[in-house]
Amino acid sequence: MNETLNPDASQPQGASQPEGTPDPQSSSRQEGCRLNSLCEAVNEGSRRAKAAAEKAIPKVKSAVSDATYWLGFGVSFATVFSYTVIKELAPEVLKRGWRDGAQAGQSAAEDLASQFSAQPDAHGPSSSPGPETSGQATQPSVG
Repeated sequence: MNETLNPDASQPQGASQPEGTPDPQSSSRQEGCRLNSLCEAVNEGSRRAKAAAEKAIPKVKSAVSDATYWLGFGVSFATVFSYTVIKELAPEVLKRGWRDGAQAGQSAAEDLASQFSAQPDAHGPSSSPGPETSGQATQPSVG
């Protein structure tokens, strides 16, 4: 009278299904298998990418280190070479102008820095006086 779809243990799975009717358990197994193979492929790709990155990182660090060294070398060489050539070949009047210009630039930078450090904050008046403008600033002698 009432047929149940409960196969016993001796019957193979899907035997209770009429032919041509898909077995819901086998179709979910097939989907699971496809998803497992996809997950395995993604994991394998991840492992390969990690291995490649681990091999590449030391090479990149070495290249950056070499580039940094040669940048420092080039800047230092150009600065010292230029300074030495100009120092040896420049006439004395030009050297005096550079010295005076360097002193004036240093004084202006120090004045500007002291103005920034003496500015009152936005909450109220400052208790420290501003930079003194009546006297001449002393300049260190260069050279």
